[in-house]
Amino acid sequence: MEPGEFPLICRDAADSDRPISGWRANVGESVAIDLTAETGGEGLVLLCWNVWIGRGDLAGLIGRIRAGGFEGCPAGAPFVALIQEGYRSDESVPARSNGFMAKDYSRRGSHEHDIVTIARALRLNLRYAPSMRNGESRSDRGSAILSSLPLDDATACELAFSMQRRVAVSATIAPGGRPIRVHSAHLDPRGRTARDLFGIAGRLRQARGLLELIRHDPAMPHVIGADLNLARQRREPAYRALVDAGFAMGVPPRDPDWRHTYHRLPRLLLDWVLVSGAEGTIRRCDVRRLDENPGDDGPYVFGSDHHPLLAHIDLV
Repeated sequence: MEPGEFPLICRDAADSDRPISGWRANVGESVAIDLTAETGGEGLVLLCWNVWIGRGDLAGLIGRIRAGGFEGCPAGAPFVALIQEGYRSDESVPARSNGFMAKDYSRRGSHEHDIVTIARALRLNLRYAPSMRNGESRSDRGSAILSSLPLDDATACELAFSMQRRVAVSATIAPGGRPIRVHSAHLDPRGRTARDLFGIAGRLRQARGLLELIRHDPAMPHVIGADLNLARQRREPAYRALVDAGFAMGVPPRDPDWRHTYHRLPRLLLDWVLVSGAEGTIRRCDVRRLDENPGDDGPYVFGSDHHPLLAHIDLV
């Protein structure tokens, strides 16, 4: 099936947001591909991962998960992946950059790590929305949802502009006929002004924008898979805003058993799977951090600088 697009909810270009139009013009089109129509199976297996501009071995890890390679996640179960920093390169990206772009790691992606190539190889449905261009390279990176289930009512939403353009992707899946709204998001690591050097105020605005998007479906259970980039960890206002809105790690709620998901120094707890409105729909949601090496050593984790999070969700 040829790829299509899906709606982008743009922010108004207020004075503080004028640069966002330049970032928006410097990326390619969103991508919607439907390659499978699975609906059955028990439970749901969910992966959340920042794949570091496509360098993580996403295809290999998904293959292991879907083959039952991790305890508690049965082979062939309904599957969804909430991906941050997915890499894409195609002719919809402008041939020349207008200067509004990410300047770091701009030339390290490759065709086999392209999110569209991976979706086609694994025969998974895809919704991808670019956030920013990768330097001068004719490629971009952004948030994505890959799933063995149909992805309905998908939207992409620009979050408040802080350091770089950020776009969250949302869609509805229905494992066993029970609708769940899933969201993939990536908040800024820093701010663009001296007053918000560490990005704390910017991330709070972005978290509030994500919550505004979610409140359109208050009766539906929601799962957020996100790199929240929390400099102050769970003390940060952005995290508290999500908790105050009813989001928690897993069902029943619990604190993570690990202290970091960012693998390089400084080791920080940046990546989260958060669940809200689950009563009557989700019986249990167990979330774990995946380690490539038992001692959590080595330079990277499955090729990325972030640990993946894997959740097994039991539905009522």
